Amino acid sequence: MPHVGGQKHKILIEYQILMKESDEEHQINAAEMIRRLKKYDIAAERKGVYKDMDTLMDAGIDVVKGTKGYYIGSRIFELAELKLLVDAVGASKFISQKKTQELVDKITSLAGLNEAEQLRRQVVVPAKRMSGAEKIFYTIDVIYQCLDSKKKLNFKYQEWTLSKEMKPRHGGKIYKVSPAFLLRNDENYYLVAYDESSQEIRHYRVDKMLQATISDEDIEGNEAISQLNPHEYAKQHISMFSGEERVITIRFKKYLIGVVLDKFGTEIDVRPDGDDYIRARISVAVSPQLYGWLTGIGATVCFPEDEEKKFKDYLKKIIEG
Repeated sequence: MPHVGGQKHKILIEYQILMKESDEEHQINAAEMIRRLKKYDIAAERKGVYKDMDTLMDAGIDVVKGTKGYYIGSRIFELAELKLLVDAVGASKFISQKKTQELVDKITSLAGLNEAEQLRRQVVVPAKRMSGAEKIFYTIDVIYQCLDSKKKLNFKYQEWTLSKEMKPRHGGKIYKVSPAFLLRNDENYYLVAYDESSQEIRHYRVDKMLQATISDEDIEGNEAISQLNPHEYAKQHISMFSGEERVITIRFKKYLIGVVLDKFGTEIDVRPDGDDYIRARISVAVSPQLYGWLTGIGATVCFPEDEEKKFKDYLKKIIEG
């Protein structure tokens, strides 16, 4: 037998039912609302439902009285907007497969019942090439706490080894930085911060941070931080390539293995070339920006021959001015 104990939150349940199940093509009349409320063990009458609908309308909620019942007229997000959010989550390589599905389910729940079914049919969650770490969400939360409270951030930083494994840099050294801002570039999150040991602005991959904690110390480097422009910093320090994609082989010093794996991913083929050098076979968009990046780390293009020649011509033009 239904009881009246749920009357205090009855109108909230009705609102949730409308948000989840109604739209212009799926209107809910008073009799149907009463049946749905019974599932929550809440008793209701037609007059009470009508009164609740009027109350929701008076509160500014877009409840529409249609020819066949009531429905939510507009939602915070349109279907196309939800699709964009889902696609963005699916394309983010730093989010794990499991977390991606969880976020997609949450985004889908923001749509009405009919639109949610349509969205699920359209959504394709791609298999992740690399397993994103759940810790990145915790790390980002800690960083925002530091930004809000203007406190320093402590963390350990990882680096790639030749065996394609991550290990703490400098034997597990604790980094102490003053966060400036977070930015996303090339499918990765970066923290731009003032480093107290070098007394300069540096950036760090958020997914490579370990044991991030908020410090009791106030931030330093306020003058240097105030002069930063996020857009300009990303353009100058975290570059992206564009151009014709080709498979090329590059040659670089052995100690740069982490830099190369960070840029092109762990799926690339790498092999030693003598005691001090490594060759890596990569698929990349070939462009002057790529040549500039390779020049910056002291790498060369060694295959195929036409790309090797193009790179040498690029260097020759720089030398000749």
